[in-house]
Order: sequence, then structure tokens, then C-alpha cells
Amino acid sequence: MKNLWVKKTVAGAILTTIALGGANCVWAAEAKEAPVQDIVITANRLKNTKADTPADVTVITAEDIETKGYRTVTDALEDVPGARVIRNGVGAYESDIVLNGDGRIVVMVDGRRVNNSLGNTSTKGTLDANTLPPVDMIERIEVVKGGSSTLYGSDAVGGVINIITKTPEETTGKVRVGYGSWGNQELGLSFGGKVDKTGFQVAASRNKASYFKYKNSNGDMKKWPGQSDYRQDNISLKLTQDFTDSDGLTFNYDYSIMDGNNPYSVTYYSPSKMDKKTNNVGLRYDWNRNTDNSGYVQVYRNYYGYSNDNAYSYGKMNVVDWGIEGQQNIVTSDTNTLVAGAEYRNAKASSPIDYKFIKVDNYADKGFNTKALFLQDQWRFAPSWQLNTGVRYTNHSKSGSRATGSAALNKKFSKDSNAYLSWNQVFRTPTTDELYYNDIFYDMYGDPNLKPETGNAWNLGYNFKATPKTDVSINAFYSQLHNAINWNYAGAPTYSTYVENIEKQKKRGMNISVEHHIDKHWDVNAAYTYVKVDNNRSDSHYIRDDKYAPNYYQFGVRFHDNVWNVSLVGRAANGLSDSYYGENRYLTMDLNARYKFSKSLTGFASIYNLNNAAYTEYAGQVAGQDSYPMPGRRYIIGAEYSF
Repeated sequence: MKNLWVKKTVAGAILTTIALGGANCVWAAEAKEAPVQDIVITANRLKNTKADTPADVTVITAEDIETKGYRTVTDALEDVPGARVIRNGVGAYESDIVLNGDGRIVVMVDGRRVNNSLGNTSTKGTLDANTLPPVDMIERIEVVKGGSSTLYGSDAVGGVINIITKTPEETTGKVRVGYGSWGNQELGLSFGGKVDKTGFQVAASRNKASYFKYKNSNGDMKKWPGQSDYRQDNISLKLTQDFTDSDGLTFNYDYSIMDGNNPYSVTYYSPSKMDKKTNNVGLRYDWNRNTDNSGYVQVYRNYYGYSNDNAYSYGKMNVVDWGIEGQQNIVTSDTNTLVAGAEYRNAKASSPIDYKFIKVDNYADKGFNTKALFLQDQWRFAPSWQLNTGVRYTNHSKSGSRATGSAALNKKFSKDSNAYLSWNQVFRTPTTDELYYNDIFYDMYGDPNLKPETGNAWNLGYNFKATPKTDVSINAFYSQLHNAINWNYAGAPTYSTYVENIEKQKKRGMNISVEHHIDKHWDVNAAYTYVKVDNNRSDSHYIRDDKYAPNYYQFGVRFHDNVWNVSLVGRAANGLSDSYYGENRYLTMDLNARYKFSKSLTGFASIYNLNNAAYTEYAGQVAGQDSYPMPGRRYIIGAEYSF
């Protein structure tokens, strides 16, 4: 019956999509042609076309965000081949971004780091993706998969994400309202404009829900026990002041607050009242913009605060990261460009815990600082060949100093086709939690003597057009780290959790993605990602890391014309070991539809988990039930008005 229901659901969704696609309106303008070549900045810190970039790159534009109905940055990232957003709960949950199976990534907003130095005792992540700016603020998102530590520092083992916000030009605005299942409400407002040489752009959003439902192991829909409501507000502000056509000042402010409840699991839970807050500010001066010899200097301060209050304990964690950095591009010839830069970052964190019946100090006002210099040379040594080489020198107050290098070779076959090979050395330093965590009640301990992770990361890829309407991307990746940092549960008799340096960790895998334009109205796409992670604690043999599902699948079909944008997106995973976490395989689908009533008014409707799958994205089971089951089928409908 379950398989029959899934088949009927899929068939119904596709038929609905086709039926909706038949409509049209006479007022609409002609459909847009395919966009021009994507320009990528993040991969090399220079403007290049994708075919001139020796990396696995995906670009999400503002048009993609609007036409595909992405409500959040995480919605957009989930459609990127090789990327995953893993949620470890509901309500005031945390969303970790993973690239090529690795959570050690750098995330930036307008080139400004927003990772926090606190870290996470469950994952390698240093960012909650829920804290990123509202999508109405975003011009484009550049996703670079693969090691980028030379240009972006120690966290960039799995890759880099740069969220580029809109630059104020003409006066525009948008209002969005949506309502849905379980008391879900969505509100959004954005507005921007420019007067003479002064511009501003602001966006705000609110998302809230009263409760959640999930599908249990028996196939029954259940309301999450205890409280699971939440509310999240995000605000972003961007002010620009041009002094000349090429020089100017930019001020950024990003604020987010989330409060809600998040039980541990549905079978053994202790509901927690959770609050999170970010308060980030940045100031940047650019010179020689839109020229080859451009440069900038910027200063920023990021605050991340987090509290967790339940029947047993009250924990409050916060970290302040501030930094200053600068970069100068230098054109030495028609075929050669240098990128030189310097960075200073300072982190200070506190993580006190009060167990209400026992006092635990954990740690307070602990931190470190990082100084770095980097230099990259981009050399076009032949009409279709490019070689990028780079070096970075890092001095970390806890982990010492190290020089790391990188090299990448790119062969361009056409404006849509290229092959590349890249190598990047890794020097990843510990987070404050990994260094200082000290919870005597739950026996969780960091290690102030941790060694930094070192090693090498490789990427090999080929992008090409199989037919004039079919784009194919193939990427293979491999990394091997020494002194890999790992949180280990010791089990009996101590039942403690401690951080450790293991001898080696190796990760290998591949991404294959295909996008086919059937005609001017229909597109289909599919992607497959394979990841395998092995840990070696004794230099004798490798043991597979069960926390990673090795097989991940993405597929979709989309109809678009002058008034309709309808897409059906599927995601599936399988391969987690039965030995510890239990088998975790799932297939889930989302249906999104947008209809333009006029040039200013658009209606939208989304059904998430259309096939009502019982699944989890975070490994773990208690008493035969997933610890963090994801929500069941739910919907949201609404409208947005542009002016």
C-alpha cells in the first residue's frame, strides 16, 4: 500500500504540473532567453566565466530564487548538486551546510566571513544556515565545492559559499505573505533605491509555526510531543556611498533571532526552550571597482548567541568574532594577474552551563587570533589554458604557524566546456568548543592541546554540453587529513564524550549532474553524489564513518512560461550502516507553483514532503524511532506584490 501511495502521489503531481502548464495570459511579455554566461568571483577572488574557473561551481541567481520559489537560502542550497542541508531537529533547529560530504566550509556575505568560532560538538559546522539573510536581499549565491584553504583560510576544506546581496540602484520593493500547515506564517518585506550616489537596500522576514507533525516508524502521523513552536526573524541592511564611479563605501548589517522549543527526540525527550541571535556588522571600502586592478579593505564584527533551557540545565553560549582584511589585484601582463591579501581575525567565546542542581563552569572568555597573508597567481599560459598557483601563511595563537600551497589547472574547450584539476593543502585549526569544552555532568570534554588538521584535498572535473540542450558536470574529489579532529563517544564504563585527534581521515567521492532543456517550457535535471569517509585511529586500518550517507540523489522537472513556474523536486538518500545508527533511506518530494496574476502580483503554493515520507537527515535512533524525524507533508500558500 505504501508503494502504491507513493506511485499515485508522484503520478498525480506530474499530471498536476502538466495541467497547470497549459495555462497562459495575454498580457505577459515574451519568455526570457537563456541567461548569458555565469560570472564567478568567489573561486579565484577574480572575475571569471565558469568555463575559465578550475573548480566545481554552481551559481544561484536572484531570478532562480524568484522563479523557483525559494523561501530561504537553505531551500536554494538543497538544489545544488553535491550540497546538502542537514537539520538536527524541528522548531528552533540547527541547519548545517555540507559540501562534498564535508561540513568544514566557509560561508560569506558580500565577501565577509559569517562563520562563528564556537563550533558544534555534533558536526564540523561553524554556522547555522537559518541565520543567513532573507532571500529578497540576495542578488546571487556562488557555491564553490572543494578545498579552498589557501584563499579563504582553515575552514574551507569542503568549499566556500558567498552570498552576494543586491546593490541599490532603481527604487524597488516587494511584500510577501504566506500561510500554511500547523500555524505556519511567512512574512517578507524588501525595499531599496538610490539617490545620487547614496543607496540603500533593506529586507526583513518572519517565519513561525505553532507545532510540527511527523510520520513515525509505524506509518502514523503524530504531533511532536512537548512544545515545538518557533519564530524566526531576519533583517538585513545595506548602505552604499559612491565617491567616484569606481570607488565607494559599503555598510552591511545582518540581524537574526530565533526562539522556540526543540525536544531531544520523540521517544526520550526533554523539551528545551531555545533562543539564538546573530548581530553582524561590516564596513568595506572598494577602489578601482570593475577594473582589473581592483582592491578593498574591510572590517567586521560578528556576534552569535545561543541559549538552551530545559528541566535539567540552562546553557548560554556566545562568541564574538571580529576581523580586518584587505586585498589588491595586480595585473602584471595581458596573461597574468596577482591577487594579494592579508587578514586578521580574533575570536572570544563563553559557554557557561547551569545544571540547576550542580554548577558547571564549562568555559568563559576563551579564544584565539589568526593572522594570515596570501598570494595567488592566475596565469593564462596559452589561449585555452590557465594555471593558478597560490600560497598562504597562517599564524594561529593556539596552533602555531604554517605555510600552505595550492595549484589548479584549467583547460577551456568552449564557452560551455572545460576540464580542471586542483590541489589544495589543508591547515584547519580547532574551534573554541573543540579546545575548551568542559561539561563534567555529561562528561563532555574538549582538549586545549589539540593539534590542527593538516593534509591535502584534490578535485578533478569536466563540464560539457552533451547536446546543445544538455549540460553535464562530472567532479571527483579526494582528501586525506592527518590529526583529524573527532568527537568520540567512549561508551561503558565512563560513557564520556571527548574530542580527539585521530591518526588519519580520508574522504573520497564524486558528483554527476545533468540538466536538459526539453524545449522553451520544460527542463529536467538529475544529480548523484557519492561520499565515503574513513577514519584511522591507529595507523593500521580504516573504519567507515557511519554518520555519512554515501549515496544522495537529486532530481527535478520544471515547467515555465510567461505566467507559470511549476517544479517537482525529489531528493533521496541511502546507505547508512545498520550497525549503529540503523538503516536510513528515504525519498521525499516537493511541489512548488507560482502564477503571475499581473506584472506586480504573483501567487505561490508549495507542498513539502509531498509523498509524506518518514525520514531523518541526522543520524540517530532511540527505541526504534528516528531521534530527529523530519516533518511530514505540509503546505504553504500566499502571494507577493512588487512595486
